[in-house]
Order: sequence, then structure tokens, then C-alpha cells
Amino acid sequence: MNFLQELLEKYQVRKTKAQKDSFLSWAQEQCENMGYAARVEENKGSKLCRNLVVGNVENAQVVFTAHYDTCAKMPVPNLVFPKNFLLTLLVQMPLVLVMLAVSMGAALLAVELTGDENVYSLVFLVLYFGFMFLILYGPANPHTANDNTSGTAALFEIMAALPENLRSKAAFIFFDNEEGGKIGSKAYAKAHKGQMDGKILLNLDCIGDGEHFLIVAPKKADEHLISLLQQAFQSRDGKIAIQCSAKNTHYNSDQLSFPKVGAAVAACHKNKLGYFIPRIHTTRDIICDESNLAYVCVHAIKLVEMV
Repeated sequence: MNFLQELLEKYQVRKTKAQKDSFLSWAQEQCENMGYAARVEENKGSKLCRNLVVGNVENAQVVFTAHYDTCAKMPVPNLVFPKNFLLTLLVQMPLVLVMLAVSMGAALLAVELTGDENVYSLVFLVLYFGFMFLILYGPANPHTANDNTSGTAALFEIMAALPENLRSKAAFIFFDNEEGGKIGSKAYAKAHKGQMDGKILLNLDCIGDGEHFLIVAPKKADEHLISLLQQAFQSRDGKIAIQCSAKNTHYNSDQLSFPKVGAAVAACHKNKLGYFIPRIHTTRDIICDESNLAYVCVHAIKLVEMV
């Protein structure tokens, strides 16, 4: 089965409860058809999260994760530079400045119209945080090929390709509400304290667009974990593996909820400014190279073989 095509055609937008219900029902069925036990775990905190847990996490040695929720549509192109946090901030600063300028201008106009200086703060805060709300919870982005249909599809591909004799060594979690601040993975980590100790958690986020693969080890990784990642993920078939550490690579995704064992894989482009991820959170997010999924799948299985 071509999981990527099915996701893009029927379940590409997974933002509302109804859309998530539809995806979770389909996903659980696919897992069970492949012989995996799958269950939806609800975590109630600041926001309801429904994580799909596949396999026995307690006994697994490697846990593969990806967030299945999708984002709101941003009004401007979004660029992320994982190896240059300052540049990422600079690229995103114009949107923040526009939000500030509009909010301040409207607040000043309100003071002019009402003659009451006390309305300035109210109008400014309502507008500025209203813009922030739209960025996080506004109309759904209709195209999510890379962020994160790519990682979601890859989990299914790994499950399907994983040999029977290795299945007990691996488990899978589809996290909810990453786009709202890693809420699903934080809730899971809180509910299962210590469960990931001694394991490797490998998070797949935005792996579909780009030939340079950042393999990001956690800041607190021991030498054994780093060695396993270096041996498992290597350059091949035009895909370039770049081994790096979260100490100098800022990749804001669910692996950060598991600081000792959480590693990440992300596909990037490269230019004179460095490695970058383009188009995410916009309607231009339409690229997911199936050869990228194949690359990640092969090396993910190699990782399971090695532990």
C-alpha cells in the first residue's frame, strides 16, 4: 500500500477533531492490518491530546515518533535554519514587526477616536494576541506534504518493512498537537515518566523535502547513542547524512520532550546561508519525495537491527 498517496488524497489535513478522528480510525486499522497492536491514548491537560501508540513501548528498544497534527496557514513564506537559530529569527522577524505595527496603529487610532488613552493597551493586546491565535489556530493549511505528512507516512513505511523478528524491539507513537507547542509529546512524557530510559527515541519531522538529512542527537546523549546514530544513518544514493547535536542545532519538535534520548531526523536544502527547510506552514508545502521516505525507512530498520 502507498501510505503517502493515501494520506495526501484523503487525510492531508488533520487539524480539527473530526479530521483527526477520521485519520486515527484509518491509521489504527492500517496498524492492526499489519499485525501491530494499536491504541489511542488520551491525555487531558491544557488541551486534549490523542496520541496513537503502536506496539509495546515499555519493552521496545527504539521508539519511532512523528506528529500527525497539521498547522494553520501562514500568510507569508516560512523558512527554518536548524543550524542557525539567529537567522531563523531574522527571517521570521518581518511578520512580527508587521503584527506589532498594525496593533500599535490600530491602538493609536482607537485613542484618537475615543479620546481615552486607557483603550490603547486593550486594543493593542487584543489585536496582537489575535494575530498570534490565527497563526496557531487559524484556518488549516490545505497542503502538508512535508510538515508532517512525510514523517507520518514514514512511520507506516517502517512498520510495513520491519521484519517480523525485529518487531518486538520497536514501537511507534503518532503525537498530537505538536504545532501548538509539543503538547502531545509533553503530555505523554509526563504520563509515562521514566518509560524512555535506556531507549532511543527517533522523531521524524519534515523529512520529505531536501537531500541533506540532519541526524540530531540530544544534548545529553551518551557516546553509545551517538555511535548508533552515526552507524545507522549514512550517506547513500544522493542522500547526505549530517550528524549533529542539539547543542548547536535548533530543531523544535517532539524529541525535545525527551531530552536524554530524543533524537530527530529532518530533511533540508543547502545554500550559501546553510541548511534550511522551506515552504512549511504555507500552501506551497506540496513536496514529499518518496525516495526520502525510502532512505529513512532503510536506515531506521538498520538502527533497530543494531540495538
